[in-house]
Amino acid sequence: MLLEIYYSAYLGACALIIALLGFLLHRSGAVLLLEAFGGNRTLARAVTQLLDIGFYLVSLGYVGLSCVLDGAMMDYEVVAKIVVGKTGGLLLLLGVAHVFNMLLLAMFRQRSARIGAGAQ
Repeated sequence: MLLEIYYSAYLGACALIIALLGFLLHRSGAVLLLEAFGGNRTLARAVTQLLDIGFYLVSLGYVGLSCVLDGAMMDYEVVAKIVVGKTGGLLLLLGVAHVFNMLLLAMFRQRSARIGAGAQ
């Protein structure tokens, strides 16, 4: 019974996190990428799709790898600790990836501004 609770709680929490973050990052990121690529809609749309694919691959890959249990679960407290720890790992991974992407986006914006200033 504890195993079913673990899988339901962990996979449910991860599915909710991935779905909500995927939607928010796609919607907000598309606007930033359009500006970062100087209004080039085709390039911004393509990069948005590639980032979406990367987000889902990394997220689902982490969940798949971390879903495996190492030890026995003895009570609900242990189940809760495992679910919270593994969900926190997912959030940490996605947060680090997001910061990395934002740094790259800032670099693209600076490069675009330099190129635009040099053309004038």
